[in-house]
Amino acid sequence: MPSSYSHLTFDYPSAVAALSHMQLRGWRLGLDRMQAFCESLGVANGGSAKFLHVAGTNGKGSTTAMVQSALTQQGVRAGGYFSPYVYSLRERVQLNGEPISEEDFARLMAPIVEGADEFVDSRFGGPTEFEAKTALGFLYWAEKQCEAVALEVGLGGRLDATNIVDPAVSVIVSIGMDHMHLLGNTLDLIATEKAGIIKPGRPVVVGDLKPSAMEAVLHVAAEKGAPVWRFGQEIVVEGDSVSTPGRSYHGVRPSLLGDHQMHNAALALAAVEAAGLDRNPGAMVEGIRNTALPGRMERRSRPGQTLILDGAHNVDAAESVAAALQKHYPDVRWQVMTGMLNGHDPEPFYQALAPVVEQFHVVPVADPRSRDSAELAATLNGMGLNAVHHGSVKDASQKLSDSSHVLGTGSFYLLGCVAYHLGY
Repeated sequence: MPSSYSHLTFDYPSAVAALSHMQLRGWRLGLDRMQAFCESLGVANGGSAKFLHVAGTNGKGSTTAMVQSALTQQGVRAGGYFSPYVYSLRERVQLNGEPISEEDFARLMAPIVEGADEFVDSRFGGPTEFEAKTALGFLYWAEKQCEAVALEVGLGGRLDATNIVDPAVSVIVSIGMDHMHLLGNTLDLIATEKAGIIKPGRPVVVGDLKPSAMEAVLHVAAEKGAPVWRFGQEIVVEGDSVSTPGRSYHGVRPSLLGDHQMHNAALALAAVEAAGLDRNPGAMVEGIRNTALPGRMERRSRPGQTLILDGAHNVDAAESVAAALQKHYPDVRWQVMTGMLNGHDPEPFYQALAPVVEQFHVVPVADPRSRDSAELAATLNGMGLNAVHHGSVKDASQKLSDSSHVLGTGSFYLLGCVAYHLGY
């Protein structure tokens, strides 16, 4: 780390405030500035750790968490990067499954903020908030001498700030219709963007994709000379066993709810193996069993009430949530507290949830990108769904305090607020 970046000091709240101020720079897809910024911080290409780089429309957070847990359970010093967080900003940057401490966060934000300020008048301009958070992770993992890092893509892949790394393995979990205004309006265009994390000669683990998406990913892999391990071909699930090109894993039982998590677990095991980090297969399987991840079919309960929190915000994710609820709670109709950011398509999302829902309680999301909640409630009622609008999560929580089964969904940025106001 350059010695010139030494005179700023922060406590945790001021570090968070400085990072939040970078939101004013907006969102920018591209790698040139991120590469130059990380070089200036002494972590060119993200540092020397082995990166397991995970992209996908849905399931990438779960898969990243399982990768980190499978590594940690083997005794590998493993970082983790997650996007977005649910309860604490510190969840984004982890070591062995534990969020970065407030002290480390504040200390490492100092060189990032000073370095970012020096970039403002350069040809690159000042780094964005997401670029700064990603750089924070690279500094932290380098300082902690991580051998490996499970690195979740923020958005897309090809131009995402995480894509300055040269990974030991790339993983593409799923391809669905989301963020079309940025990634393209067809599956093959979106797949091509996400396949941008594939690097020459590096293996790529690919989930169960629709034919057009798979064709696009295989085309990029062939251009890069990247070996491909595909779910359903090189990676096979039979019951609770997973077979890969190198070995078989038995007793694989994901702790995360939902049948789709077996698919994600198989990809996680394959990724660790493809990266050459499969030193103790039994411990890897134990890591899958022990994985915890906020906001992915997260269950909380107290006498008289069950709360499920899931950050689903597109139709494929909604279908997975509905299927999991129908399997585990077959006779329940849920009260759903929900809100959504702009940029997502509400109609198919809420139609997919409808079979398990008694009533939708629509609230604003505490984010500048929040979709107008009154308009969203009107949209749902116009679809023939039973929806009521509330002015805040607090108001909706008071209404639902005695409800036996509550689901919070529609945006990751909503979940922490729902848990807080319901008293969890």
